[in-house]
Amino acid sequence: MTAIREWFDLVPARDVPHRRDAPAVAVTLDDGYLDNLQNAAPVLRELGIPATFFVVADAINGAGGPSSGPEYWWDRLEHLLLEPGPGPSRQEVRVGSHRLFLDVGRPEARARSYALLTGVLHRRPPEDVERVVRALEDVWPRAGSCDRHRRMSADQVRDLARDPLFDIGSHTCSHAALATLSRTRSRAELERSRDDLQHLLGERPALLAYPYGAPGTVARRNARQARGAGYDLAFVNVAGPVEGADPHALPRITVGRWSVDHLRRAVTAWRPR
Repeated sequence: MTAIREWFDLVPARDVPHRRDAPAVAVTLDDGYLDNLQNAAPVLRELGIPATFFVVADAINGAGGPSSGPEYWWDRLEHLLLEPGPGPSRQEVRVGSHRLFLDVGRPEARARSYALLTGVLHRRPPEDVERVVRALEDVWPRAGSCDRHRRMSADQVRDLARDPLFDIGSHTCSHAALATLSRTRSRAELERSRDDLQHLLGERPALLAYPYGAPGTVARRNARQARGAGYDLAFVNVAGPVEGADPHALPRITVGRWSVDHLRRAVTAWRPR
């Protein structure tokens, strides 16, 4: 954060489409984890960096939605595949037309299995995802949720929203891949999350980030639905130039465990020539 503050103008995500002379960066954080509040927000405040937090409406602790209790499915898989425990060292899994062999015998094999399975499940309907995860929880019983994967409460989301540095945006209701849903269900994900956050915060969220946001998880029709649902801007997780992009399919760079030099190269690669 210190590096990008030195290199770029820092702007709220709502201002990304505005043309400017100097290169600019907007910071966004997805999923509404409690560490957004406990770890990220203090750093952002100290450095004066605006940020948008995209929250999953049904996953807000205390919101009463169907997903507010269990961890996200990828966090449940983290416990199953990356943490040692009882059960076989190998397991076959069928996901649609995919036949996967998961190996949890060694740490490197665990990591490969996790990446393989999550890569497939990102592009499957939520019913398929839940079926696979529940089946694996029967094979590899684990202790369950942990503090690392906790989400913010309704009161904590409201506290973030009161800070003039921060915006709260929608990340849908259930974090389903919208492209895998029917038109009716995907529209409902966008509209109900908008309404739920408006009820929680007192104002309608203007920004949306599509769950996963990668090819195969979001479709062109979802951008039209986002526009129709009243969102001003919507973001995908595909790197690319913002200039000339559809306001309801704006690119983002997903930051990994990078050095600051890697981060700078990734951001400046999309500067207009």
